[in-house]
Amino acid sequence: MDPAGVIAFMFGLLSITLVAAFLAPMARDRKLARNTAIGIKTRHTLASDDAWFAGHQQAAPLLAVASWAGWAALASAAVLCLLGQFGFAFAATGAGYLAAIALLVISTATANKAARSIQAAGLG
Repeated sequence: MDPAGVIAFMFGLLSITLVAAFLAPMARDRKLARNTAIGIKTRHTLASDDAWFAGHQQAAPLLAVASWAGWAALASAAVLCLLGQFGFAFAATGAGYLAAIALLVISTATANKAARSIQAAGLG
C-alpha cells in the first residue's frame, strides 16, 4: 500500500472530523445562526430560526460522536502508519469514514425531524 495514498486518505477524514468537531458545540449552544453556508441545511431546518436551532440542538450529540469516531480512527491510523502497517492504516481510516459519515447522515435525519416537529407545532 502506498504511504502517500494512505496519508491523503487520512486528510480527507481529518476534514470531516474537523467540521463535525466545529459544528457540535456551536449547534449544542445555539451559536450557529441560520445560514446557507454551514450547518445542517434541509427544507425544514432552513424554514425558521426556531426550526434551525431545534434541529441543530438535537443533532449536536451525534455530531460530537462523529468527531470522536473520526479522531479515534485517525489516531489508530497514525499509529499504524508509524509501525509501517499502511494497509491496516488504510482500513482504520476507511472504518472512520464509514462511522463518521453514517453518524452525519443520522444527525441530519434527526435535525430534520426536530425541525419538522417545530413547524408542525406552529412554533417556527
